[in-house]
Amino acid sequence: MRIHTLLATIALAVSLVASAQEVRRDSVKVYFPQGKSELDPFFEGNGRRLLEFVNAAKQALREGQQTRLLVVACSSPEGSPALNERLAYQRARSISDYLHANLDFDENLFEMDFNRIDWDLFDALVRSDDRIPARDEVLEAVRSRDVDALRAPRLRGSWDYLLKQVFPQMRATLAILEYAEETAAPEPAPEPVEAEPAPTPAVRPEEPAPAPRPVNTVPALPDDDEELDFSEESGTGIWLKTNLPTLGLLEANLALELALGYRVTVSLPVYYSALDWFSPTTKYRLLATQPQLRLWVHDGYYGPFMDIHGTFGWYNFALPRSEWRVQDRDARHPAYGGGLGVGWRFRLDSHREDRWGLEIGLGGGYLHLDYDLFYNVENGRYARSEVRNYWGLDHASVSLTYRLGRKPYSRR
Repeated sequence: MRIHTLLATIALAVSLVASAQEVRRDSVKVYFPQGKSELDPFFEGNGRRLLEFVNAAKQALREGQQTRLLVVACSSPEGSPALNERLAYQRARSISDYLHANLDFDENLFEMDFNRIDWDLFDALVRSDDRIPARDEVLEAVRSRDVDALRAPRLRGSWDYLLKQVFPQMRATLAILEYAEETAAPEPAPEPVEAEPAPTPAVRPEEPAPAPRPVNTVPALPDDDEELDFSEESGTGIWLKTNLPTLGLLEANLALELALGYRVTVSLPVYYSALDWFSPTTKYRLLATQPQLRLWVHDGYYGPFMDIHGTFGWYNFALPRSEWRVQDRDARHPAYGGGLGVGWRFRLDSHREDRWGLEIGLGGGYLHLDYDLFYNVENGRYARSEVRNYWGLDHASVSLTYRLGRKPYSRR
């Protein structure tokens, strides 16, 4: 009898302790550009959400007892399986390193999980977007987890849409802190008092309370992504530029550069001057343009680039102590040609602002020149005309750049 009483007492105590603790969770989503595993606090508001999570987690760890800290990383399906698994691991490690640097938690209660692709999320995203071309075929491929079927030529439009609108939402890493929060324990029931039983009216028995839903191993986060723009064209990829050495030659110049897509921009400069350079025998008069199609090596349209460019313009040049003044023939035969170039753009301000930059470029190629020669004196007379095909350096620039609008993000 005493053993039964002791066991009942222990069970009651355990139940009271359990009821005095309530498991709570704080969680955060962190997004990564395609192919990247480094934490970028300025991408899709990562820094703001991480700061809120860390502050809430610190408060929770002061007031409660940690039960688990979980980091789960996923990747989008356009890469190879080996690359996806490596990216997911590196992203999980990146967030883990951040949490280790900013939180004091029990290492024994830390878990890290990395999956290649979250197919359940993929299925949910496809079902929720009725703008996906051939959505039924895409859903069938997703449910069978067949990436090759998604890449089929007949689904090319669907794949391009997924790349821009769906896959960015799958490159998320979850950090979840679970902790037991102390609550007031219920007061023990008073000892029963013997009394004469009183008649009680019959009452209808209450319906049994529904069983609680099972808790998922990795709890889903609330849908808090309405403020995020996962379109690959999010942000404004527009820059204004001016070539500083050309300004020194009294040539007004301005270039507009536009982002066309992933690591591709087009630059449209205009150069104009109608002035002599302090002397009628020295001039660099010009009305020209040299559009460039640029291919960038890194993300964010900074660092090295290569370009394919064309050249078109009217000109009237005279160098000091030169015998000739050179002008396009009859002012109706502008120079034209094209070539290849390389360059590098540097940031001049913080990565957060990402407004001002300095750009250096150099290029060469072909120019067709059909021009008149005049004696290089004031009102010098016509001498002769020439036609020349030029191969060599066709531009050199040191430009100051300024980005308009929000910071652009490419697919990587």
